Amino acid sequence: MKKNSTPRIAILAIAACAIWAPPAATAGGAAWRCGNTYSDQPCPDGKPLALGDIRDAGQKREADNSTREAQAAGDRLERERLRQEKAQAGRHATLIDSRPSAPKADADGAKKKKKGKKEPDYFSAHDPVATAKKKAEKAEKAGRRSAEKS
Repeated sequence: MKKNSTPRIAILAIAACAIWAPPAATAGGAAWRCGNTYSDQPCPDGKPLALGDIRDAGQKREADNSTREAQAAGDRLERERLRQEKAQAGRHATLIDSRPSAPKADADGAKKKKKGKKEPDYFSAHDPVATAKKKAEKAEKAGRRSAEKS
């Protein structure tokens, strides 16, 4: 019968963590200033920095209390927001008049379309003054032709 190897693997993993944990804990507490940069590794001409908490017990207690109060206020505001959202969810828009509105008369509908004349699919801009001049010239020519024929 094969024995369960899970406890052996767990013991080996714990032993490995115990061996590597002390150097990792001591290395994490030191920092050096190397010129304009900061590093967790010592460097040539680097200066070690003191990273200890220099606050006294009263200052630390005051900061912790302030943090707790801010957290409580945030939780209270969240509960209030959720309560308001829940109350708002029950309210829906009210339909006052369900009849459809009367169709509006189109301004274009008032104009009658000319029979047989189709609107072009394209748009071309023209100068109304120039068009009037051309029509006058055309009428003049037509008048001359009819006078010449008679």
